[in-house]
Amino acid sequence: MWASFSLKQEPANSRKLKGMPADEQAPLPTPSTPPALPQAPYRIAPIWHTVVLVAVILAFSFWGASRTGGLGNEPMAALHGTRLLHYALSGVFELVVLAWVALGLRLGNVPFRSLFGRLPRGLNDITKEAAIAAVFWLISMGVLASVALTWNVAQTQIYHHQAKSHATPQGPTPESPQQQQIKMARKLMSLAPAGGLEIAAWGVLCLIVGFSEEVVFRGYLQSQGIGLLHSTVLGVLFSALVFGAAHGYQGVRGVCLIGVYGALFSGVTLMRRNLLPGMIAHSWHDFFTGMVLALIRETHLLDRIPLPS
Repeated sequence: MWASFSLKQEPANSRKLKGMPADEQAPLPTPSTPPALPQAPYRIAPIWHTVVLVAVILAFSFWGASRTGGLGNEPMAALHGTRLLHYALSGVFELVVLAWVALGLRLGNVPFRSLFGRLPRGLNDITKEAAIAAVFWLISMGVLASVALTWNVAQTQIYHHQAKSHATPQGPTPESPQQQQIKMARKLMSLAPAGGLEIAAWGVLCLIVGFSEEVVFRGYLQSQGIGLLHSTVLGVLFSALVFGAAHGYQGVRGVCLIGVYGALFSGVTLMRRNLLPGMIAHSWHDFFTGMVLALIRETHLLDRIPLPS
């Protein structure tokens, strides 16, 4: 996201003096080599600022994981106020983190606007970025489905091995991967909106999250990681790891999948050199996922899935 510019000057000894014969022209003195332009800063904010940010994100993720564990056991009527409170707290947290990032950039004398990259100008450019966001989302869903399928195959093999080793009355049989995923899905469904008010609140939250998290993870943490680690790959990996860890409430499987998703978001950000496609795809993905979970909950689809004995 950083670019350096230089002024192209005509060498002084190549200029001709008007009104003087060529053989009488004395070469003009060649200026000394100008000093090199200052390089892009190796960091965009103080290191302690980034450490505090990552620590707060991980702490909030751990708190969210512990809180989510009990939501699935509460009746739907009691969850109505709980969900709205959860949406409100999540939105406030996202805005506080965004303000913290702005403070760090101010301390580093870096314009906040620089995190957004090359933003589109005009309706045509915005439409183009939105179309790219849609294509990116479809492709990323295919990638995540492949990763999830691979994860399930490996987890199933591990489960069968553990089941054989515990096939004695002395120890309980471990939960199957299917049972674990259904249990996590029930917890996530408890956070999905129900009713017009909650859907509206969920939509606002998704817009806030899509904007703030792309600024924080793909704008701030990715740029800071690339600068500190002197490597684009390591900077992307750093941002993806923190992004995945920030979703601890979705379990180990969810953290790994979201980490991969974060790396894909970094890819489209680097390719387009701006955050807009990621913001659009991020907001849409969160809203779409919430609606799907709400539909599954209302149709009791999980209750129809047979579990292994």
